Amino acid sequence: MPSFATDPRHTELVTVLTPLLRRTLADDAGGYGGSYELHLTAHEAVELGGISLIRSAMRKAARSLGWSPLKTYGAVYESVAVAGVLDQREIPEPFATAVEQRRLERGRASAEIVGKNMQDGRHRAVPGSVFLTTQEFRAAYATR
Repeated sequence: MPSFATDPRHTELVTVLTPLLRRTLADDAGGYGGSYELHLTAHEAVELGGISLIRSAMRKAARSLGWSPLKTYGAVYESVAVAGVLDQREIPEPFATAVEQRRLERGRASAEIVGKNMQDGRHRAVPGSVFLTTQEFRAAYATR
């Protein structure tokens, strides 16, 4: 894998991604249980430096938060590029409940929004969804 250490795009991405990854964590979870995913256009991914550079920036940002071991993934399809990172550390008992509670709350909120959308036909974004994380990323990157 190539080194992106001297690529200024890599540094910019790490700077943008670090606070976004941090926001995925429950306040009382000790920094455990984070995950982040982006769905970009294939063109956007190329403009940012390619999927390999994006994954590398995600890995560096996650490690700066202590996420090790972690898992990154990414692929480019015809019109979409997908990239993500998962904290794969064992969650210590004092934080396990908080991490699980955060996951359950996100699931409940998602089900509630989807139910409302189906009831009245409106289209609301689901909190924590890939749609929202991607929009937040685009906005944060645009203001760098």
